[in-house]
Amino acid sequence: MVTTHCGSQLPRYPNMKPMAAALALLQLSSITQAQEAAQAAAPQLEQVVVSANRRIEKLEDVPQSISVLTGEALERNNVREFDDIVNLSPALTISTGTQVGTNSINMRGIGTTSNNIGIEGDVAVIVDDMPYAQAQQAFRDQSDVARVEVLKGPQSTMFGKSAIAGAVVITTKPIGAGPMKGKLSLFRSSDDEYRVQTSVSGRMSDTVGVRLFASKTNFPGLLYNLTTDSMQNGSGGKTFFAKVQWQVTPDLDVQLAPRYDHTLRTGNTAAINSIGPGVGYLYNKNYKALSNTEVLRGINVSQFNTTIRNDSPTGLEATDRGIGVRVNYLFPDSSPMAGHALTSITSVDNNKSNDFRDNDNIDLVSTFYQLDHFGKPSGINESPEINGTMDTKMTSQEFRLTSPDSGAFRYLAGLWIARTSIDRTYRRGNPFVKETSWTNYETSSSVLNRALYFNGSWDFVPKHTLTGGVRLTRESNDYMFHTIDSLLSSAPNNVHTGENYYNAPKHHENYVTGKLGYGYKLTPNTMVYGTASTGTKGVAYDMTSGANNVNVFKRLPLAPEEATSYEAGFKANLWNNRATLNLAVFKTRFRDYQTSATERFSDGSQASVLYSIPKIQTQGFEADASALLTRDFLLSANLAFTRATVVNWRQGPCYSGAKDCTVPNELVPGAFLRDASGGLMPNSPKWKTNVGGEYTLPIKSFKTAINANVRAQSKVQGAISQDPSLKRPGHAIVDLGASIAGRSGKYKLSVGIKNLFDHHYSVGNGGSFLNFKQTSGPDIRSYGWQPARDAFRYYTARLDVNF
Repeated sequence: MVTTHCGSQLPRYPNMKPMAAALALLQLSSITQAQEAAQAAAPQLEQVVVSANRRIEKLEDVPQSISVLTGEALERNNVREFDDIVNLSPALTISTGTQVGTNSINMRGIGTTSNNIGIEGDVAVIVDDMPYAQAQQAFRDQSDVARVEVLKGPQSTMFGKSAIAGAVVITTKPIGAGPMKGKLSLFRSSDDEYRVQTSVSGRMSDTVGVRLFASKTNFPGLLYNLTTDSMQNGSGGKTFFAKVQWQVTPDLDVQLAPRYDHTLRTGNTAAINSIGPGVGYLYNKNYKALSNTEVLRGINVSQFNTTIRNDSPTGLEATDRGIGVRVNYLFPDSSPMAGHALTSITSVDNNKSNDFRDNDNIDLVSTFYQLDHFGKPSGINESPEINGTMDTKMTSQEFRLTSPDSGAFRYLAGLWIARTSIDRTYRRGNPFVKETSWTNYETSSSVLNRALYFNGSWDFVPKHTLTGGVRLTRESNDYMFHTIDSLLSSAPNNVHTGENYYNAPKHHENYVTGKLGYGYKLTPNTMVYGTASTGTKGVAYDMTSGANNVNVFKRLPLAPEEATSYEAGFKANLWNNRATLNLAVFKTRFRDYQTSATERFSDGSQASVLYSIPKIQTQGFEADASALLTRDFLLSANLAFTRATVVNWRQGPCYSGAKDCTVPNELVPGAFLRDASGGLMPNSPKWKTNVGGEYTLPIKSFKTAINANVRAQSKVQGAISQDPSLKRPGHAIVDLGASIAGRSGKYKLSVGIKNLFDHHYSVGNGGSFLNFKQTSGPDIRSYGWQPARDAFRYYTARLDVNF
C-alpha cells in the first residue's frame, strides 16, 4: 500500500517588502530542510489517497471499507489482467462460466453470472471515470495503472445501478509534469508468457502535455490440445491509449484520451481428470468410434491432467475502441464560486466481441454419430460449435460541480446521462440433430439512464463528521428477442420452434438510492465510523437461448434488485505514519436478486434462465494493514471473512442427482423444484487472505530488494444450485521475487518464482465432463477441471528501462 506523497502548497505572503519576503523564504527553507532531515531520520509510509467520493482524499478520512492497490504493488506482483487484481483483493472473486463471456466479478460473495444483454453485473468497473458497459470488458489487460481502489458494498449513489454490490475504480498514470521521458518494460515467463510495454510522457510546452502507452502481451495457456498441437486457456492482447492535455487558460484545461484494445482469451476449457471404470460410448453405444478409449486417446487421465482433444477453438475475441474528453474549469479567485471546479466528462465506447466454444469438448465430430429424427446416425460432419457476437455501444455525459477541499462543508453535485445499446447474435448446434440443442437467435437492447446525484461531508463540530449522498435515477429501456429457429434436445421427432418475436413493452422506472454515515476522529489520524447505504439495479429481461422456451416469458420482467447495507469500521494511521490499519464489519441484504441457473420444465425441456431470488445476504469482517517495520522492511496484509448465503429461495433449480426436488414449480404445473434456502453463494470463500512483504537490502551501489507474497482461501461452492459435484477445495499460493536497480533509476531487473510449492488448483466449476453410456449397466461419469493461471510453478523475469 505505497503511493506518492501529496504535494503541499507554499504559504502566501501578501504585501511583503522584498527584504521581509527574502527572510521569510529563508526561514521557510530552513524549516523545510529540518523537516526533510527529520523524515530521513524517521522513515514513513507514503500517503495513500483514494477517489471514492470523486475527489482526492486520504484513505483514513473516507468512512467506508476500501482496499487500495498502488502502482508499486501492481508492478511488484506483475499484475496484467483483472484476474491478477482479484488475486490480491480478498473481497473480490471471479465466477468462471462455460464461456468466457459469462465470467462474472463478485464482491463480498455477490455477483451476476450471465452472458445476457438484459441484465447488468453487480460490480461496476470504472477506468478514469468511464464505466464498462458489460462485465466481460474488464477481462483484458489492465495497462499503465497507477492505482486500483476496491470499494466494498453498495456504491449506487456515486456509480450507478451496476455498482449495487461494489465497484472497482482504476486510475491510469498521469501525464508527467516535466520534460518528455519514456519507459520500456519487457517480461518473460518460463511457461512462455511475454509482455512488451512502452510509454512516453511529459510536457511538450508550457500548456500541452502528452502521455502515450502501447503494449503487446500473450500467454499461450496451460492446456495442450493434442489435436491441433496448440495451447488453450491463455490470453493476450494489444493496447494503445493516449492522453493529451491542453491548458487553455490558467483556469481551463481540456484532456483527450483515445484508446484501442484487442483481446483474445482462449478459456474456459476443462481437461478431464477422472473417469469411472469400464468402457462406455458417447451418445450412441453402437458406434465404437465414440468409445471413451477412442475419445480420450493419448490423454493420460489423472488428477491434474493438462492435455485435451478439441477440434474447434474456445474463447472470446474482443476489440474495444473509445475516447474520453474531460474539460475542467476552476472558478477564479474573483468569482463568487472561487475554489469550486466544474468538470465535464464525455465518453464514447464501442466494444465488439465474438465468443465461441467447442461444445462437445472432443475432436471427434459427435454430430456425425448422433441420432436424427428418424432415430439413425445423422451422418452430418459438422461440429456442434457455439458462436456468438456482441456489439456494444455506450455514450455517456457527466457534469460535476466540486466544492473546495477546505472548509467544514464539502460537497459534490452531478448530472449523469448515458445510453447503452447492445446487439447480439447466437448460434449453437445443428438444425437437423436435436441432441445438439440447436439454437439460432438475435436480440437487442437499448437503455437510457439519467441521474442526478449529490454527495457531501459536514464537520458539524470538531472531530464529528456526517457524510451523505443521494442519487435520483430515471431509466428507460427497450428489449427485442428474435428466435430464428431452435430444436431442443427434448423435442419429439424433428419439431422446430421456428421464428418467434418478443418485443418487451418500453419500460420506464424511477428509483432513489442513498447513503448516510457518521465518523468520529479519535485523534487527527484515527477514526471510527458507521454507514448505511442502499442500491438498486432495476428490472431484468431474459435475453439468452433460454428465451426460446415459452415458460421463460411468463417471468418477465424480473423485479428490480435492491440492496440495503450496514457497515462499521475503524481506520488509523499509526506510529507517525509508519503503519495503517483499517477494520470493518458489514451486513448487506439483497431482495429479488437476479441470477442465471439451469431449470428443467414439465415438458422435459431445460434452459438456462434468469431467476429472481427473494432474499440473499452477505455479512462478515475485513481487515487491511500495512507497516514499515524498519526503514527497509515493508509488510502488508489483507483479510476478508465472508458468509454469503441464500436466505429464502423455495423455487430453486434442481441439479443432476438431487433427491429433494419436491417443491411444485409455481410457473410450470407438473414440474418440481427444490428449496435452496440456506445454501451458499457460488465462488464465495468463507475466508480469503493476502500477505505481502518487501525488504530492501543494505547495498549502497544498487537498490536491491527481495519480496514475498502469500495468498490463501477456503473451499467454495461452484454453483448456486448447490450441486455438490461442483465444490472446489481451498488453496494457498506462495510467490517469491527479487529486484535490482541502479541508483539513478534508469533500469530495474526483477525475477520471481510464482507458486513456489507447485500447489495445483482449479478456478472452473469442473463438474461433469462427459457422460459415457455402456452397452449394459450404469453410465460412466467423467469429470474435468480448469486450472488457474498459476496452478503450476513458473519463473518470471522483467526488465524496466527509463529513458
